[in-house]
Amino acid sequence: MLKVKIVDWKKPSTKIIITVFSALFLLSGYFIFYIYFHFLTVSENKNLERLHAIAKTLSMQINGDNHAYLAGKYKNKAELKRNEQDSIYYSIWKTIHKAYEVNNLVAEINTLVLDEKENKFYYVVNSLDTPYIHDPYLEYPKELLDDYRTGNVIHRYTDEFGVWLSAFSPIFNAKGEVTGVVEVDESFDNFIEEANKNLIKNLLLSVFLFVVTVIVLLRYIKVIMVAEEESKKQIEFSNQLISQKNKDILDSINYAKRIQTAILAPKEEVFDVFKQAFILYKPKDIVSGDFYYYTKTENRAIIAAVDCTGHGVPGALMSMIGNDLLNHITRERKVEKPSEILDLLHQGVINILKQDDKRSNTKDGMDVALVSFDFKHKKLEYAGAYRALCLVRDGKLTEIKADKFPIGNMQQERTKFTNHELDYQHGDMFYFFTDGYADQFGGDKGKKFMVKKFYELLVQLSSKDISEQEKTLDDTIEKWKANTEQVDDILVIGIRM
Repeated sequence: MLKVKIVDWKKPSTKIIITVFSALFLLSGYFIFYIYFHFLTVSENKNLERLHAIAKTLSMQINGDNHAYLAGKYKNKAELKRNEQDSIYYSIWKTIHKAYEVNNLVAEINTLVLDEKENKFYYVVNSLDTPYIHDPYLEYPKELLDDYRTGNVIHRYTDEFGVWLSAFSPIFNAKGEVTGVVEVDESFDNFIEEANKNLIKNLLLSVFLFVVTVIVLLRYIKVIMVAEEESKKQIEFSNQLISQKNKDILDSINYAKRIQTAILAPKEEVFDVFKQAFILYKPKDIVSGDFYYYTKTENRAIIAAVDCTGHGVPGALMSMIGNDLLNHITRERKVEKPSEILDLLHQGVINILKQDDKRSNTKDGMDVALVSFDFKHKKLEYAGAYRALCLVRDGKLTEIKADKFPIGNMQQERTKFTNHELDYQHGDMFYFFTDGYADQFGGDKGKKFMVKKFYELLVQLSSKDISEQEKTLDDTIEKWKANTEQVDDILVIGIRM
C-alpha cells in the first residue's frame, strides 16, 4: 500500500500553488474550446466560399438552352441509362465530372430543374458514372427554393445521409432565363472531424503542460514536506507508484480492447449468414490494427479483412477510423460494389489524416480484402488493396490478385480499384487474410512462415470441417512461433459456400 504524507492545505504556500494551478487549468480550457469553435466557424465559411465558387463557375460553363432541352426530353426515370447515350448530356456531364475530380469532392455535383407548378425539383445531370435524370429531389432545403434564381450558400442542412454544406448557382439560357441550378455539396462531418482533431491535439498539449506543471508543483511540495524522508522509503514509494501507473495503463488498454471489440460485428451474426465459416483473430498486443468488417444489406452480405498500419494502440486507432468509414460507406451511402467501397475508403482516409496537404508526411493507411456475396445469383464481387482472395475448388487453389496499392498514402501512384466478379459453386472454399500469418517468424531456423507454405496449408485444410480448419491454423502458427514473439496481428477468414 502507498504511504503518502498528509499535506497541510492551510499553509499559505500550498494555497498559492492550488490557486495558480486552478487558474491555469480553467484558462487553458477556455482557450482550447474558443479555438475549437473559432476553427469550426472559419473552416465552414471558407468551404462554403469554395463550394459557391465551383457552383458559379460551372453554371457559367453550362449552356442553359441545352440544359432545358435535356430536362424536357427525359420525363421518365431511368430513361437515360448511360452518360454517352445522349451527346448533349455527355457534354455537360464531362464539364461537371472534371470539376468533381479536380476539386476532390466526395459528394457528387448535380444540376436541378424546378417544376414551378408543384414546387418540386428534379435531377438533370450528375457527376457520377451513371445518370439518374428526372429522379425527384425529395428532401431539398428551403433555401434552394427561395433563392432558385439568384443562387446562395446553405449553412448546414440535414437529410437522410447526414449534415451538409451546400452552394448553388442558377443556369441561364440565351434569353437570360433560369433553366436550372448547379448544386455542390460537401459533408459537414469532414469539418467536424478536422476540428475534433485540433481539439484533441490541443487537449493533449494542455494535458502535457498540465502534467509538467503538476510534477513541478508536486516536487516543490515534496521538497517542503518530505525533505527528511529516508532514501529507502523514497525508492520504495517510487517503485510502487510506477507499478500502480503500469497497472492503470494496462487497465486503460484492456478497456480500449473492450471498446474495439464492441465495434466489430459479433461472430454469431456473421455465422448466422455464413453457416460454414471461421474467423481466426489473434492480435499481437491487447488491441489490434487488424480487424474484420461485416454488414448485411438488402441484397448483399459484405465482409472484409483489414490490416491497418501499425499494431497495438496506433493500429487500433486506425482500425476505429476504418470501421467508421466502412459503416458510413455501406450503411449510410448504400454502396455495395467492392471497388467503389475501397475508392471511397481511400478518399476517406486521405481526408481524415490530411494526406492531401503537402505539408503532411503521414503515410498511414490500410490493406484490405473486401468481398460482397450475392446469394440469390450465386455470385460474388471482390476488390483488394494488397490483400488477395483465394478460392480452393476441387483441391486446387486460385488466387485472385489484389491491386498493388493501399488505402491511403497519396505518395504512391495508383488508379481506381479493380472490381472482380466470380460465380461460385457449392463446396467452394474462400479465404482472405492479413499478412500476419505468413510473416510470422519461427520454426527451427527462425524464418518467416511464408505465403507459399500458407497456401499449401489452406489447400490441405480446405476439405476439412470448418472448426477443424480454424483449430489447425491456430495450432500450426502457435507451434511455428514457439518462443518467438508474435511480430504482427493475425487475421484469417474462411468461408465455405
